[in-house]
Amino acid sequence: DKHMRNPYEINLMDELTLRGITQYYAFVEEKQKVHCLNTLFSKLQINQSIIFCNSTNRVELLAKKITELGYSCFYSHARMLQQHRNRVFHDFRNGVCRNLVCSDLLTRGIDIQAVNVVINFDFPKNAETYLHRIGRSGRFGHLGLAINLINWEDRFNLYKIEQELGTEIQPIPQNIDKKLYVYDSPDTIPRPISNPSQPQITAPAANANIGERRHHHHMNGGQYQYGRGRGSYRGGRGQGQRRNMQNETKFGTQGQSSGKSHPTQVS
Repeated sequence: DKHMRNPYEINLMDELTLRGITQYYAFVEEKQKVHCLNTLFSKLQINQSIIFCNSTNRVELLAKKITELGYSCFYSHARMLQQHRNRVFHDFRNGVCRNLVCSDLLTRGIDIQAVNVVINFDFPKNAETYLHRIGRSGRFGHLGLAINLINWEDRFNLYKIEQELGTEIQPIPQNIDKKLYVYDSPDTIPRPISNPSQPQITAPAANANIGERRHHHHMNGGQYQYGRGRGSYRGGRGQGQRRNMQNETKFGTQGQSSGKSHPTQVS
């Protein structure tokens, strides 16, 4: 007020991140989240999706669950090597895989044209993080869909984010109109392939210095080396014996819930 006369406040974030994005929420008990996610995958017309978790451990566990359900999935988080994260992003952007599970590392400055659905598997704690997350869909003037899986404790953050952003997040309906998030010209969007592997960079390339990696890349005709190691999950069923995840993760499946719950409206 001391230095400006009649100043105007312009909030560009609303225009950049909420325009063209339809937002829904579903009340889901923690043990039912994976089942709800599976239902969404079967009902929605997803070209590519990004699923957000609030911790790196949950990112990897959820990625494994998704591939066990038969869907192609990559993951990315801050504890991965930078060149590994770059390769995952490169392949996902080029349509190698349909789904990407990640932490908030991927929320800023990343634009992927083919992403039309963003799912908050874990609901964010503040409005800024929410804006950056759902902004991954609806880019380049396209429509996008944001779905938030929330539990009873998340409802306070939901109301707070609605008030701070001046928006309304609707309860998810039984059926979602495809016109709200499906591209008009799908032929221009890269189509993900089936059964891709999580990109892996071999140990020599990962541990080499920048000059050695560039030389190695050049000598191999620009082809990165892949290996099967931790995180090399393959989409699709029947890719080897599945491990019992009950002792490894809090993520449950249908029929494992107990006690009172607020059932999701997705069926």
